[in-house]
Amino acid sequence: MGQEIGNQLTHLCGCDVVTYEATNRAVHSRPQYALPDRDVGRYMIINALDYSQTLNPLTCTVDGQNMETLVAKCHLVNVTAMYDNECTKGNVRQAIQQVGRRCQPGDTFVYYYSGHGARIETCDAQEDSFCFVNNDGQVSEASCMTDDEFSELIWTSFPFGVRILILTDTCSGAICDFKRGGWEGREAISITGCLDAHCGDTDRGGIFTHSMLCAISRLQLDEVVDYSVGTLYNETVDVDTAMFRSAQDITIQCAPGVSPAKVPWPLAPREQFTPPFRRRLYQ
Repeated sequence: MGQEIGNQLTHLCGCDVVTYEATNRAVHSRPQYALPDRDVGRYMIINALDYSQTLNPLTCTVDGQNMETLVAKCHLVNVTAMYDNECTKGNVRQAIQQVGRRCQPGDTFVYYYSGHGARIETCDAQEDSFCFVNNDGQVSEASCMTDDEFSELIWTSFPFGVRILILTDTCSGAICDFKRGGWEGREAISITGCLDAHCGDTDRGGIFTHSMLCAISRLQLDEVVDYSVGTLYNETVDVDTAMFRSAQDITIQCAPGVSPAKVPWPLAPREQFTPPFRRRLYQ
């Protein structure tokens, strides 16, 4: 991409909490970490919902299945995939807590979500939320998980020293508020593909997910094996611009003291990986 401009994107949020954020712009990506130990634990939860029993269906289970295909090419990743009516608020909470009990400092946890997002009025303000479903497959305020609830769930489930990567393909804003004090001291990054006014869903999955998978493939074709989250983000923005004409805003956010160059990307395939969108182009 163009000139790296990460320093311009670091801003003061709150009293003494400094976080890093960029949207559709290049970030520092040259690795600033020791190469990760291949034997450390890597855990992932995939949540993808089609909302087939509602008036606003999507095709997000395609995204989840595509992510499972990627993960199968990445060695030593323990994945839990949950789709549609499996994704109740209680089930998701339980799954995250169970994975958290398995993680040790030095491990990496990846949370991937593809589905609707919503803004819910609370006592303090509007909160971005994950739209999970109830037992009848419907979305209600009670079935949604706000960013505050999600943050507290992560803090209470995972010990310090576990890397946290949050990937969301949704039509709402970034559902993770790193400005909250509980993220300090944690190595956490989120990447979100969204447009607040328009949903980035195609009839075959989300644009952000397709862009990310194509970016991973491009890096593999260039024989780049170990790279930072920043490198993956930059490539994803490039693909989104070139293939989808920047149809979604892609935002990266970091917890206080963390930058995109300081965290290794944990889902680099060790076997040949062809993303589904590129496969269709050549069929």
